[in-house]
Amino acid sequence: MDENYHGANYELAKAEADKVDKQIIEALREGHSFRVEAGAGSGKTYSLNRVIEWIQENMWSKYSRKKQNVACITYTNAAVEVITERLSKDSFIIPATIHSFAWNAIKQYQSYLVDVVTTDPDFLPDEGDFFKVNEVTYTLGHRYKENGVQYLYHDDVLKLFCKLLDNAKFRRVFSDKYPLILIDEYQDSYKPIIERFVKYFIAEKKSPQFAFFGDAWQTIYQSNKACGIIEHKNLEVIKKGANFRSSPRIVQLLNDIRPDLPQTSAIDNFQGEVVVITCEDYDGERRTDRNFQGELPPEELKIRLNKISEEIKQNTADSDTLKILMITHKVLAAQQGYERLLNIINDGLRDKEDPFLLFFMDTVEPIYHALETLNMQLLFDTLGIKRYPITKKSEKEKWKIFQEKLREAREKRAIDVIEVINETKLIPFPPKLDGWYHLYHNASGTIYSSNASIQAFLELDYTQFISAIEFLYPEALFSTEHGVKGEEYDNVIFVISKGWNMYQFETYAPMITGKASIPSGKQISFERNRNLFYVCCSRPRKRLFFFVTVPIDRTFKEFLMELVGEENYYTYSQYIKKNIE
Repeated sequence: MDENYHGANYELAKAEADKVDKQIIEALREGHSFRVEAGAGSGKTYSLNRVIEWIQENMWSKYSRKKQNVACITYTNAAVEVITERLSKDSFIIPATIHSFAWNAIKQYQSYLVDVVTTDPDFLPDEGDFFKVNEVTYTLGHRYKENGVQYLYHDDVLKLFCKLLDNAKFRRVFSDKYPLILIDEYQDSYKPIIERFVKYFIAEKKSPQFAFFGDAWQTIYQSNKACGIIEHKNLEVIKKGANFRSSPRIVQLLNDIRPDLPQTSAIDNFQGEVVVITCEDYDGERRTDRNFQGELPPEELKIRLNKISEEIKQNTADSDTLKILMITHKVLAAQQGYERLLNIINDGLRDKEDPFLLFFMDTVEPIYHALETLNMQLLFDTLGIKRYPITKKSEKEKWKIFQEKLREAREKRAIDVIEVINETKLIPFPPKLDGWYHLYHNASGTIYSSNASIQAFLELDYTQFISAIEFLYPEALFSTEHGVKGEEYDNVIFVISKGWNMYQFETYAPMITGKASIPSGKQISFERNRNLFYVCCSRPRKRLFFFVTVPIDRTFKEFLMELVGEENYYTYSQYIKKNIE
């Protein structure tokens, strides 16, 4: 598929996208709040960047003169860094995660914060000394008290921000400081904060002006109190109706699933393919254990999945990317060997935000592989240096000893790897890890995450981290269905399997098109399943393969056949036989 070929489909989609971008700029200029509903592949990030550029070009004198800032709130630190790179150093636009934004907005109100954390039982420290609290701060995201300073947990910051938003005086100061707030991936925002933004500002038509960018159908973190769709009569809704990622056949499927946000494919030279492969031909014993009831035995699932992957690779271009999406990290983690690590850091793995994991992934492992393969360029790049780091015989000896010690430590615990790094001092140890390293040696029972101590975390086998890192690399074959929001691949195998009782696509997917009705009290469960189903279907550029490993009833079968066409519906043996022939 020639990525640079632009024909009639592209021209239509581009014209539609340009029209929407003008609508967005007009809403900005008029000063009222709006929500950009941007379906998968519609170019949300492009529109957000156009908005940022317009604000920088047209609002500089107004906001700079009054020493005001435009906040651009996004979901991850990685996204913050991408936006920051596009801004000038003296820009009045401040990119931030909601946690850092909230903390910067409230940290000056120390007397209020001290009063709340010392009187409200919700903010009692998990551990600490007997000194009276005289300062509140937010660093590691772990709640404890030390020498009169109370350190906040991540969610503490959001709750305190909500409390201050309930104060009229704070709101006046806040709106004077931030006349315009852009929120990326709005659907994943902390619901209590969004409710206050709507109640106090949007409903009252008061500053700040809000610009929400996202997609309600891509809300997949509801356990984090994600807000989902934001609706109010004072909030203009702008829909993006183009899809620059997926082929026409896949866009047609997305439109069948979601007719209220129809898209036009911008792809001209590749029609695309959507196929269902079921395991209705399997007549052996199926699993009976909890959460896996009716699933294929693990070895059978693995054999079939590997075979399907091989067939797809043989019948597609060598340059095509293939991603296998599985229901949950727990299934993958058990298979790939990082289950204990996942149990501790959980979301920190999904969001690639755990500081130790990032240090191992971005620094330790690349340096180890550079030394093992004599790849000096990789060593330079990882260390961020331009000169050869080994110029003397004594330095060469130090690096050789370090390499040997690191090789041995990688077969032990995470803390053993860290001790080698601190002992040799050849790799810089990030300052933000120093605090945890200090706690490991002086207060090893301090909770790190998920009720696990820093000792338990750092004494995990380092192989757990290696396995997780291999999973996180972009070229990894497997991924969780949660972990690919925002990602795209040429070909995708969407595995519909068991393993997590919160997701039962075989039950809920037919409700999307009305093949089954939504039972009373199941709306939230339906939306959770619908959203993840949509996210997975919208990842591929060229081909989508549904691989259904669970038993299929009549309703689910009819739903799938209607979605892909009877001629694209195969059992596993039929699909393999078709490709052999």
